[in-house]
Amino acid sequence: MQFYEATLLNGNIQAFLKTIRKSEGTDAWDGYGYLFGSSPHNTLRFTDFSKHPDIEEPFGKGLFSSAAGAYQILYKTWLVILQELPLPDFSPHSQDLAALVLISGKNCLELTVNGMFNEAVNGCANIWASLPNNNYGQPEHSIETVTAWYISYGGVVND
Repeated sequence: MQFYEATLLNGNIQAFLKTIRKSEGTDAWDGYGYLFGSSPHNTLRFTDFSKHPDIEEPFGKGLFSSAAGAYQILYKTWLVILQELPLPDFSPHSQDLAALVLISGKNCLELTVNGMFNEAVNGCANIWASLPNNNYGQPEHSIETVTAWYISYGGVVND
């Protein structure tokens, strides 16, 4: 836990997390309470941060997603994260730490700390469908767009 807490203080990490939230559309003031399909213009929210809400929202024909929070973490993914990092709740702080676990799982945490932004984005593209070069077949943002966001949040690009 201490490793992730310390890493969370890094400026490039903070910029990367803000970039993911912007890309996922959860960068609103209440984005940590978003359910799948939320936007500033609807009320798909949860307010109990004591645990992952595990609410399945429909999309498409017969499909559902339990994605929730600022990083749109699926409930089954949350359960895997808890095996590595026993987080006490689904608070914004715990969601940030959980995102670091996901980034670390793609061997991109050190890349992000060191400003290897393009490599980190490519490595994390299969976690967050809104990032460039993912294989989800969903709308994604260009590398130019996410790089501009990252820099605007104070991130340094070294690759």
